[in-house]
Amino acid sequence: MSNEKIMDKLKKLYALSKSSNPHEAAVALQRAQKLMQHHGIDQSDLELSDISESISDYWPVGGSRPPTYMLGLLAIIRDAFAVQSLLLSGISTRVSFYGPQNRAVLASYTFEVLGRQLMKARQNFIKTQNKRLKTTTKTSRGDKFAEGWIIAVLNEIEKLAMTAREEDLTRRWLEKKYTHTEELNGREARNARGAVEARRAGYQEGRQVQLHQPVDGQEQRKIGGVA
Repeated sequence: MSNEKIMDKLKKLYALSKSSNPHEAAVALQRAQKLMQHHGIDQSDLELSDISESISDYWPVGGSRPPTYMLGLLAIIRDAFAVQSLLLSGISTRVSFYGPQNRAVLASYTFEVLGRQLMKARQNFIKTQNKRLKTTTKTSRGDKFAEGWIIAVLNEIEKLAMTAREEDLTRRWLEKKYTHTEELNGREARNARGAVEARRAGYQEGRQVQLHQPVDGQEQRKIGGVA
């Protein structure tokens, strides 16, 4: 029996242990305690099973020092789905989204969709720039465009908040799963000529983005699209 199935069975048994039928409740509690003892599971393990993790292999640019617009994209996902995120370093950079059950999976999926949409919009904007410009200037303008895009989407989303219990569980889950973490600072876009206009263009395009969020705990259509 997989660990997930064991946890599901334990939760069902604990639910039955609250039955109004004293005999049924006692039997369910006894079975739950026996199952936990057999598999070496404690109450904390059972509580933390309410937190799930979804890892995305999508990280298009800057592993050790990513541009601020990519960190901004993570902020959008955290606020939109009430989850937490963590960059996992290695041969390639990956992103961990963790939080209450299905929200982590939905967050990971939407991150990839929006990320590809952002990078494509940035690339298309750079293509519109004068070919005589230095590559560094076009890159800086592209970064400013992406920052404007991110700001627009952040302004449009409805921020969801974790409950106090969810915050406690995610904190405990992180401490158990990843014992050493550190803050990561992003790379600011260089202020090149035309940066203000580029950021304004990104903002206007970002306002067209539609982000479907979970409402009242129910999962919405899993996509980020353009209106």
